[in-house]
Amino acid sequence: MIKKVWNIYVNATKSVCIKEDNKVNYLELILMYLIILIVSAFLVFYKSEKFIEDSKILAMLLSLFSGLMYSVLLKIPDKLSKLETIEKVTKEKNSELKSRIEVNTLNNRTFNYLKKFSFTLSYSIVVAIFCIFFVIVSSFFPSLLNFHLSTVSLDYVNYDIILTIKVTLTILYRFFFVFFMFQFLYFITKSVIYLTDFTLYEFNNLK
Repeated sequence: MIKKVWNIYVNATKSVCIKEDNKVNYLELILMYLIILIVSAFLVFYKSEKFIEDSKILAMLLSLFSGLMYSVLLKIPDKLSKLETIEKVTKEKNSELKSRIEVNTLNNRTFNYLKKFSFTLSYSIVVAIFCIFFVIVSSFFPSLLNFHLSTVSLDYVNYDIILTIKVTLTILYRFFFVFFMFQFLYFITKSVIYLTDFTLYEFNNLK
């Protein structure tokens, strides 16, 4: 399962990196991760008291949104099944050959739009599930969200190992929670952009 989730992530990042001219654009992805890392670290140390007021509402919204996204994702195979690739035949007349090439071009562009949308949306659903898992964990261990880091003071003389482990786990938990939330927002935004581009492309090619 881990390998399949990793493949979904790799496909999503590839879809983000590829420009319209099929050239690799890693700049956006690198900047996105740098911004998410910086903002996540800032929020963890800025919100040193209670981290999230009501995580159950967040889990409910993510669950509803994931179901909605999954229903949209199910429509993509139907759209792909309607695509028909026509081979180029050199012996055909020029007019018929031209129409065949145009159909292939339209199908290829439609396929590329749907592929990018499918990959980014699939990873958005996976990240939403991760976030829901974080909320479930916090329901069993409320201190992960309610623990006040501001009350902790460093004491190198009377070193408390249990407190150190608790603080470390709390910081890591909050960091990855925020990190995945921002990842979700980024990839769901990219999937909406791809869907909008595809819709505009379909409108422009209506006969």
